[in-house]
Formats: sequence, structure tokens, C-alpha cells
Amino acid sequence: QEREANKEMVVYLIDASPRMFTPANAAKPDEKQETHFHTIVNCITQSLKMQIIGRSRDEVAICFFNTKEKKNLQELAGVYVYNVTEREQLDRPDARLIKEFSCVEDSFMNNIGSRYGITSGSRENTLYNALWVAQALLRKGSVKTVSKRILIFTNEDDPFGGITGAAKTDMIRTTIQRAKDAQDLGLSIELLPLSRPDEDFNMSLFYADLIGLEGDEVVQYVPSAGEKLEDMTDQLRKRMMKKRKVKTLSFAITNDVCIEVNTYALIRPTAPGML
Repeated sequence: QEREANKEMVVYLIDASPRMFTPANAAKPDEKQETHFHTIVNCITQSLKMQIIGRSRDEVAICFFNTKEKKNLQELAGVYVYNVTEREQLDRPDARLIKEFSCVEDSFMNNIGSRYGITSGSRENTLYNALWVAQALLRKGSVKTVSKRILIFTNEDDPFGGITGAAKTDMIRTTIQRAKDAQDLGLSIELLPLSRPDEDFNMSLFYADLIGLEGDEVVQYVPSAGEKLEDMTDQLRKRMMKKRKVKTLSFAITNDVCIEVNTYALIRPTAPGML
């Protein structure tokens, strides 16, 4: 029987390209236009508040990609690790982080900036850089006792759509390999896709391969078009509540062949964390 991971480390990877700052839904009379960026900041803020109450030992990092400014230990372009003073980049969320992050949109363009990260004629791959930075942030702690996750928020289903030829093929290959390397180290990579008003998010173009989805999993992964942006906080909460592994069973078929099966608790009690 395996010991259950007793804490969780999460890196929020938020796309900050200009597409994220366009209206998130079709215009309606007397309705304020919200952007996907605004929606994501709100739902992560709410998630951090719930985490302080319910999972106070868990640690988080917030990272923007497709930014004009860069701020990361690897000095990689287009990636900005957001933080507040007197706090490690990956650490427990505190009141100051929540307060300042909730207002990040007000000064984002002046202090951090938005840009298209993967463009024709450039070998720069900001998504690859972001995955590299996220993996480095999650380096501490053993995967046997800590659950490590990367959550990607974007409304761009084809990040390499602006380039063609061998450069595109090479960038896709290296980015998927970077994700696979992270997963091989025990990191989980998940996506919260955001559909634009004129088109649904198409997982098959790229992200299904990045996070390792096949067949019916692709269709089931994307929220239905009828789900509104207001439900994003609920979607994030469902993704954050992992199915906890109970035990691992090993079946020896022959001396050289063994099948390993994980068992999970589908229903279990939960209680507020201790501050």
C-alpha cells in the first residue's frame, strides 16, 4: 500500500498573449465585456482563498507566459514568474499574494506586458520556456510524498499556427518532449481550455498530444459550449480536487511480466485544514 501524497505543489501557467485580452463572450446589451484574462485571475484568486482554508500546507506559484518582460531564474524570454516580497516563488499562498494578484490586471500592460510568443521568422518558443520554468519551480520535494501539478490556462488551441514547415514541426516536437520529460518525473500537466466567442477550443490541434489524451478523452476534456465563463471557478475546483490513490496492486503474469493497477477512493470525507 502506497502512502498518499500529503501535500500538493501547483504552478499556474497563464497565457498572457493579446488574444487573452479580447472579449470572452458575444456582446449583449447592458452587459459588461469581460476578457479571458480577467476571468482566469478571478478564478485563481478564489481558488487561493479556498486553499488557505482547506489545504493550508499546499504551495503554489503563478507564472505568465507570452509576456514582454521576463522574470525567471533561467532568464528565458516571454516568461514572468509573479510573486510578492518576503515569499518564495513556490510557497504557501498568503493574504498579500491574493490581494496583489487580484489587482494584477490594472498594471499588467505597464509592468509585464503582452505579446504573441511564437511568431513566423523567430525560433523563440515561449510555451516550451514556460514548461521549463514550471518544471524547475517544482523541483523541490519528492513525488512520493508531494503531488506536483502544472495547470495551463489559454484560449489559443493552436499556439504554432503562425509558423510553417520544418520550424513548426521541430517546435511542436520539442515542446511535447519537454512536457513528456516533466511527466516522466512525476509531474501532472493539465489544461483549462477557454473557447472564444466565434469558435470552440480544438484540443486535437496540439494540446491533446501535449497532455497525453487519446480517443474519447479528447471530447470529454473540453467543457461543453453551454458552460458559461462564470463556471470556470467550479471547473478549476474540480480539477484541483484529485482522485486520491488508495493502493497499488501488482499482478505477476510471469517472472518477467507484471501488471500494476492503481485503486482510487471515489468518495471520501474532507475537512477544513488547520491554519
